[in-house]
Formats: sequence, structure tokens, C-alpha cells
Amino acid sequence: MIRISEQALPANGTVHIWSLSLDDPALDLPELLSDDEITRFAGLSHHKARSRFLRTRSALRLILESYVRCPANELTFIPGENGKPELATGPPKLRFNLSHSGHCFLLSVAAESDIGIDIEQIQANRDYAALARRFFTEEESSLIDSSDNDSLFYRMWVLKEAAVKARGMKLLAGLDRFECLLSEKGDLKIRDKLGCANDSDWSVRQWQAHEKFVASVMFKCPAAQFIDISLR
Repeated sequence: MIRISEQALPANGTVHIWSLSLDDPALDLPELLSDDEITRFAGLSHHKARSRFLRTRSALRLILESYVRCPANELTFIPGENGKPELATGPPKLRFNLSHSGHCFLLSVAAESDIGIDIEQIQANRDYAALARRFFTEEESSLIDSSDNDSLFYRMWVLKEAAVKARGMKLLAGLDRFECLLSEKGDLKIRDKLGCANDSDWSVRQWQAHEKFVASVMFKCPAAQFIDISLR
């Protein structure tokens, strides 16, 4: 079994970003799962989907165990505001958000402030223009139409999804609320079209998490510090 040393809750303004590979058989730990998770696991017919589900839930439990000093198999998840998962017990300030794609797993952990993270695997030869017209704003769709860079669509997607998840919103209901803007230098920024929050209150990190994977995290704190913790 993977062993993770006890972790202090991140200081205010700090985010821990955990990463690991879901190809690691050391995460095959069905004994850590709840009855509900076992039922969901058993209901998956595809071997790879079963493996990724088991390893994702095991990794989540092992990492959170290191913060809350509670055995991984005893952690209980409950829906918080807008259905965003929370721990039923543990430090009341603890905030976390999970994302995985392919073999890549990311978990962001912070204190007090809202947080959202997303990772996606870049897939070549997809009709990005059609996807953008369906899910993005007109301005974003125009950027996709004028670009021959496969990663731009995914960079926009992970940034928008991180923004939606940070606020605990349903994905399809929130994608149109946030709009990505491309600077002359090629950097992406995001704005809340409804103006319900000051965009400067949020810190954003965007990066290439692995070969052919892009990721983004949003944290409600200006000038946040992001600390990477790898279990690869």
C-alpha cells in the first residue's frame, strides 16, 4: 500500500496539488471503499473503467487521510453546497477538488477558500469547432475556428471547468457563464460574464500536467501559492 505521511492543512493562500498515475497497481485497494463505492465499482463492466474508478477513490481516500487523521476506509463524503463533495468529519476548513483523465490524477487541497481543478487529455483530430459552437461563447468559438492548435480547445475547457467546479456549479449550467480571453502573448484569462464576483479575487494556474495533458486550477485567493506533491 502507498504510505503518505501526515500533512498539515495548507496555510491560508496556499494550495497543495497532488498528482499520481492511475496505472499504479499499488492503488488497487478495494478494502478502502465504502459500500456505495463498492456498488458503483461492481456496476462498471469495462475493465479499464473499473480499474480507474478503484484507483481514483483509493488515492483520494489515502491523501485525505493524511490531513484528517482518520482511517481512509472510514472517511465519509457528503454533498455540500450545490452538491460539491465534502468530508462529513475532519477540519471544517478543509477544501478539496478532484479531477482525472486517462492515467493522470490530480487533487487540490486548500483551507477555507473555494477551489476547482480540471485535467484533460488532448485528443487529436476531433471537430473542435463543432464542440466549441455547442459549449462555448461566440467569441471563444471564433478563437477556436482561427486556431490550428489542438491544445487551445482543451486549455479553454479545463480553465472553464475549473471555474465552474470552484463555485460548485453544474458543468453544463456554468460553461456559458465564464468566458476565456486570449492575450496577444497567447495567455488565457477568464472572466465571469455575470459579474457576480471580482475576477481579481481568484488565482489561476494553467500548466501542461503531462505529455498530451493540460490542467488548470482556480482558487479564491489573490496571489495564491501552489505547491506540487507528486506520488509518481
